[in-house]
Amino acid sequence: PLNPTMDYDLSEPVERIVCLSSTHIGMMGELNLENRIVGVSNLKYIYNEKLISRAPVELGEEQTLSAEKIISSRAQAVVYSGFSNVFPKQDVLHKLGIQTLPNYDWREVHPLGRAEWILLFGYLTGHADEAKKKFDEICKNYDNIKNKIQSERSVQTLSGNMTGDYWYAPAGDSYHAQLLRDAGLSYIFSDQSGTGSLSFSFEHILGMTSGIDLWINPGFESKNKILSAHPKSKLLQPLKESSVFCYTHNSNKYWELSSCRPDLILADYAELKKGASMNLENLFFYKQVE
Repeated sequence: PLNPTMDYDLSEPVERIVCLSSTHIGMMGELNLENRIVGVSNLKYIYNEKLISRAPVELGEEQTLSAEKIISSRAQAVVYSGFSNVFPKQDVLHKLGIQTLPNYDWREVHPLGRAEWILLFGYLTGHADEAKKKFDEICKNYDNIKNKIQSERSVQTLSGNMTGDYWYAPAGDSYHAQLLRDAGLSYIFSDQSGTGSLSFSFEHILGMTSGIDLWINPGFESKNKILSAHPKSKLLQPLKESSVFCYTHNSNKYWELSSCRPDLILADYAELKKGASMNLENLFFYKQVE
């Protein structure tokens, strides 16, 4: 839900909008409405080429952005991630008639729950019917992929990487764990409760990797970078066998589109499940780490 203490006027379509998260840009792009985005946090994190060519105003991070720049962009609304309860420049902007709306897609633990937030942008821009149609297409595609996945082959799957002294991996009730489950992958931490991240020592992970078939999201696009950051990773069996895949060769693409297109992530995971018979050219987000 949106902030229950705020009133939102959606009677008139918003023609000029600030999007402060990559996922918001992705949803606007899926509706072919990137031409209405007049402000973003940082241009270097944008994947959408149409939006890049329009050169929207760069506003910086949510907590330190400039109200003056938002005003100069002539935005009618600002959509932000809602990590904090109150938008930093909210009072000033509201006095000038600029609405601020939180988007809580990141709270959703089911992939289609995240994608459903495309409806917010549909209602906000006067394109609710198009947004409903797009969401329905995403749901059908997701379910079709899920239903076609062959369940008989077990693929033991590891996710995550070392950050500092700990290995961080998605907990068993999380968004990523649900995607892995729907793809028929046997995620080794699927029985660990929680919707956030789990943390383990490297030694704990090392003791579990002898039977791993697939390692996803190591955080780097090459083995050399993994080894440079964490030399002990040379002991990991999946790294020796080249069964490592990540999206970091194009992180902007992943962060912008993955939230609203979980069907495309699921399609990638379904391809990875095929093991030696997979076709790398069919991968949309992921690439083999070599």
